[in-house]
Amino acid sequence: MRRRLSIVVLVSALVVYDGPTSTASAQGVIHRDSVPAPALRHNMVGDPALDRVSVYLPPGYDTHPRRRYPVLYFLHGFDADDRALIKGAYQNLNIRLSMDSLVRAGAVNEMIIVMPNARNAYDGSFYTNSPVTGNWEQFIARDLVNYVDRKYRTLRTRKARGLAGHSMGGYGVLRVGMRHPETFSAVYALSACCLAFSYSVERGYEKSWRAALALRDWSDFPKAGFVANLLMAFGAASAPDANSPPFYVALPYVASGDSLILDRRIARRWSVRPLAMVREYADKLKRLAIAFDAGTSDGFKDIPIRSAELDSLMTALGIEHSFELYDGGHGDHIRLRVETKVLPFFSNALQQAH
Repeated sequence: MRRRLSIVVLVSALVVYDGPTSTASAQGVIHRDSVPAPALRHNMVGDPALDRVSVYLPPGYDTHPRRRYPVLYFLHGFDADDRALIKGAYQNLNIRLSMDSLVRAGAVNEMIIVMPNARNAYDGSFYTNSPVTGNWEQFIARDLVNYVDRKYRTLRTRKARGLAGHSMGGYGVLRVGMRHPETFSAVYALSACCLAFSYSVERGYEKSWRAALALRDWSDFPKAGFVANLLMAFGAASAPDANSPPFYVALPYVASGDSLILDRRIARRWSVRPLAMVREYADKLKRLAIAFDAGTSDGFKDIPIRSAELDSLMTALGIEHSFELYDGGHGDHIRLRVETKVLPFFSNALQQAH
């Protein structure tokens, strides 16, 4: 009788015990936080000094409460927001479903993924410090990292932090990464835009430059078109002009009849871009694990050309990196690239959970 009672108690104990759950059946979750952004205070267009941020926590986050994780910061493109990787904009990509599937398959290690919202009054910040739009570079490298490290169980070291981004986000990845290797250790830029400035109006862009030059009021901004808006956003980030309300942008061209005349003084400010920065930041770039790519059929014709130039320049300067030109356009292969290239890259490059 005593033996039978002991067996019953033992079985009951086994049933009640709530040990760690296998990540094979667990799922990751997405949180959406409002993050204080001191770096964005005092901007000139009235944007709030806080940011909405989507945060993916991997399947093991809740089931292993003592484990800390590496963090990938993913920067979205122009005219998008923090949900770009969640709501299916890229071939129905949902970063939670993709990460969960890859983790279950053993293809990637678990990591936290942080997706800030850089959609401001101009539809994009270019992740650059500016008196007009606020200090977005500082927000990413300081405010956001500090917030994430305080709230979540992260590995608080540069070796466990990476930056990825697409288009405008790819631009931000290269710029922020090369200027802050003390904070990040790995970068991946997908189809990075705006790597260099051409002193002549590139074919196909004259209409957009004229639309940007014609803007006089914020009510006209949405009507100017995607590229004109992008030009204004880049100008607000890189060539701010406090004496030119309401947009506070110094454009590098002046319309003169049928011609666009270059103002070289202003153009120099537009030229401070990743390709022009590489030599100055070569030593800092050598501290990073670097990868970038571009589609050969990108609708922005300069992207594969400038990306190849960046590859050649880094090679000449002895900066280790990986570069790939693939058969595709600007955004039509992003889900595939994220799942098969970007996430495995950071899984290998970042210090792992302990």
